[in-house]
Amino acid sequence: MSASAASRVVVVCALAASASAPAAAAPVLRSATVEIRFTAPTACDVSLAVTVDGATTVEHRLEVLPGGRARLVDVQRAAIAAAAADVGRTRALVVEPAGGEYTLRYAVEQPPDRPFRCPVWLPAAPADGRSRNVVLRVALPAGARAAGTLPAFAWNGALGEATMGHLPAFVLVPYAEPGQPVPWDISRVMDGFTVAALVAGSLLWLRRARAGTAPAGGH
Repeated sequence: MSASAASRVVVVCALAASASAPAAAAPVLRSATVEIRFTAPTACDVSLAVTVDGATTVEHRLEVLPGGRARLVDVQRAAIAAAAADVGRTRALVVEPAGGEYTLRYAVEQPPDRPFRCPVWLPAAPADGRSRNVVLRVALPAGARAAGTLPAFAWNGALGEATMGHLPAFVLVPYAEPGQPVPWDISRVMDGFTVAALVAGSLLWLRRARAGTAPAGGH
């Protein structure tokens, strides 16, 4: 066999091997536990523990409303690959998990006109759509009672819990201290109308992020 023929055989074999190699799996959120403690109607402390499969780095996005503030407290079992930075109305953070579950702890202060709302620092990895492996736990000040929450929680005193199939962008927990009526805020109505838009925007962003990591040459 001539040298040119041999080189053509090598090229063909390499192309065949490349074509038969499986594409890298997209990152998937396997489980998440969110523990939220409201210290005031406009302030919450959050611990977010997640397990993401199929990713060496994970980008998180946190909604930051105009006039609000967010502060990263701690990252456990993951390294910070890119420092938190503002991107539009969100705060972006990129981490490198050490393997298995990792945890973000952060604090949020909302503007006075948007009380009872606590955002979740969402990973750029969708849930599998079948499992209900997302647990949300909320703790209110002692003696407080909630009504009209989003999502719905099962309550035991001032402690609420919900199990879902996906991570929400935020939770809304209107509550009142002992002796006070549960407040009504028009922002709850507006939030109800904007949830669909937030979910659609998140899905579009995740789709674009996944498309950006797709192997070259695909159709």
